[in-house]
Amino acid sequence: MNRIHFLNRLAETDAPFNLGAGVPPLDLYPALDINRLVRKFEAEHPQTSLLNYHATEGLIRSLAVEAFATNEGHRSSVDHVMITNGVQEAISLAALHFQGQPIACRDPYYPGLVDAVHMTGNRIEWLNGKHWLDQVALLPERSLLYLSADFANPTGEQINLEERHRLIELAEKRDLYIFDDATYREFHLDERLPALFTLQPERVIHAMSFSKILAPGLRTAMVHLPLSIAADFGKLKANMSLNNSGLTQAVVGGWLHEQKFLLGSHLGLLKDRLRENSAVLRSSGGVFSGGFFAQLDLGQPVADFDWCARLLEEKGVAVCPMSLFSEDPDVRNQVRLAVAKISSADLQRALDIILRFVQ
Repeated sequence: MNRIHFLNRLAETDAPFNLGAGVPPLDLYPALDINRLVRKFEAEHPQTSLLNYHATEGLIRSLAVEAFATNEGHRSSVDHVMITNGVQEAISLAALHFQGQPIACRDPYYPGLVDAVHMTGNRIEWLNGKHWLDQVALLPERSLLYLSADFANPTGEQINLEERHRLIELAEKRDLYIFDDATYREFHLDERLPALFTLQPERVIHAMSFSKILAPGLRTAMVHLPLSIAADFGKLKANMSLNNSGLTQAVVGGWLHEQKFLLGSHLGLLKDRLRENSAVLRSSGGVFSGGFFAQLDLGQPVADFDWCARLLEEKGVAVCPMSLFSEDPDVRNQVRLAVAKISSADLQRALDIILRFVQ
């Protein structure tokens, strides 16, 4: 079974225990009143026509500036900010901007990054293992490094404060740029670490998605860009998608006004669930510190597509093999678990089924 076939089945499954799909549990979020949010935006911005063409960089750039200032303590200007069709468009824009330059990423990786790099013909520089920062120090100048500093997909890992400072030092020394995919940043359970772009805004592309904190269907992200590359990103986006939907930006903009620009104040119920699931995972050998994803080591190299397909068909448990996200054959003893949509009781039952299925 190939990767695309497996992912299509995973997205469509109504399995009793779906640990495969990284989607937000919208039932734990306050209901979105789309009409009210649009009216709120129109009241705050009465001169804006939502059904007309508008600036490629986005209708709600000024609101993104406020959101970055409120949540990250960093105030910049609209010249640094762009609204994109999700983080995936921002990744594609980065791959185009850095076309001809190496693009580095850690293994295991987010497939959307690798697919975008392959489409533009860039060379991927793989960073492997615990000493990945030593490998960053050897990257060619003007390379782009993609990572998620907070709770990466698929590993769920977070880089610590010391690693953040060293990474910025290397970027300045080696003339590197960093793309920080901050999709899962708001789902921290402990201390909130500084965002990379606040340490050095001229070296870091910070992409924050509303897909996980609000609703995936909005396809909206706000991106903070180094000023030196912002204009070129605008030209590339104009040719790629012209602009984002005014209506969806109005929904996000109205929501930002209502939330007083706080991105995570409504996530209490979900964080309670994640803490409960963290305890369940630790008792079964899983690794989880925040975000949506955890790794589970099965102890045997069995976790390929066929094994996961059988687990789904025979036991009703959906998981992703870590081999979907890695070039390393040694990851066949690991699976990725999406733990945001499942209760702690169902997670425990699913883990028991998985571990028995291995035997």
